[in-house]
Amino acid sequence: MLKLKNISFRYNASSPLLINNFSFSAEKGDIIAVRGDSGTGKTTLLNIICSVIPKVFIGDLSGSILHNNVDISELSLPEVAPLISLLMQHPDNQLFFPTVEQELAFAPENLKVPTNNIIKRIDEVLCRLNIESLQFKETTTLSFGQKKLVTLASIITLSPEIYLLDEPFAGLSKEYIKIISNEIKTQAGNGRIIFLAGHSDDIDQFADKTIEMGNLNEKH
Repeated sequence: MLKLKNISFRYNASSPLLINNFSFSAEKGDIIAVRGDSGTGKTTLLNIICSVIPKVFIGDLSGSILHNNVDISELSLPEVAPLISLLMQHPDNQLFFPTVEQELAFAPENLKVPTNNIIKRIDEVLCRLNIESLQFKETTTLSFGQKKLVTLASIITLSPEIYLLDEPFAGLSKEYIKIISNEIKTQAGNGRIIFLAGHSDDIDQFADKTIEMGNLNEKH
């Protein structure tokens, strides 16, 4: 379970509030559409939920975020990542290793997952996302869509309880949209909480709940 309690945020004292006293809760299996025009704070909200704000990007943040009744402000980023994982809009910002296999192995290796289990996780996610042919490819040679699938796969190998997907369908072919759509449904069916940030109707078809970012800076 995830609870946001009285979240308020601005980037500095002279900037307006992007989020004003916002509370929200999500249960296992929920899919939440985070909607809004560019600049309304969709990415900011996701960064707050996964603790990138304020641990990486500084700002004026108040309120609390509880994951299974644990305040995530008490956890380090490496402790948060296996619980709440973020898929960024731009996959180049999330690819760090020369090959796809190395990319997918990195997170579970850091968690000290046994080698046999890591291999199993990688094989399973490559199959589910239909990217077995990319396993030994260099990440720099991949297309945008392939990079998006690989970064999603790298999150899946972590097996987090909460997925934060920022513009997951932007710039993708119908084939790749279908693959990611099926995976969203699979993960939600397995009890994962999924946040989908975007400003197009393609995320609405999945949503059990909706957050309209344009309403979050209103006074309460």
